[in-house]
Amino acid sequence: MPAIAAAPLETQGSPAPALEYDPAPQNFAEVIALFDKRREALTRSHLWSHVHLVTFEPGRIELRPEETAPRDLANRLGQLLTEWTGMRWVVAVSQAEGAPTPAEQAAQHESAVRNEVVAHPLVRAVLDTFPGATIAAVRERAGAMEGAGAAPEANDDAAAEASDAADEASAGEDDL
Repeated sequence: MPAIAAAPLETQGSPAPALEYDPAPQNFAEVIALFDKRREALTRSHLWSHVHLVTFEPGRIELRPEETAPRDLANRLGQLLTEWTGMRWVVAVSQAEGAPTPAEQAAQHESAVRNEVVAHPLVRAVLDTFPGATIAAVRERAGAMEGAGAAPEANDDAAAEASDAADEASAGEDDL
């Protein structure tokens, strides 16, 4: 009499494990963050540096890729977002100008903040007192990025750092 093999317990009546989806991104920055989280560095880099967003709504993105972006970027973007979120994403390529790339926006913001810091009277005084001195870096406080009203705090930080640098420099001169 032939033996009948029993089916493994996992296949007997137990449901397949539910897939866990990421929440649908609500803006283009969240799309880029999702690609970062999913370790899709190359695609994330193209989205950051080579894509001008025309319109965005959850489930639909219209963008204008630069010539340096891969030809299949829109298809890959839609495919991966659909796979990761469990909802259908339509990604359309447009000829419209669109917004600056996120990289361009970040550079514009950094330039604007640096210009504000240079214009601060205390920083200006330090730079005038110490010819050849430069501003190496401008760092914003976490709270300063949340609201426009907090921007002067970032300037005060830069001014304080410049003042500290001036104090250290003058303290060194006293030792000579």
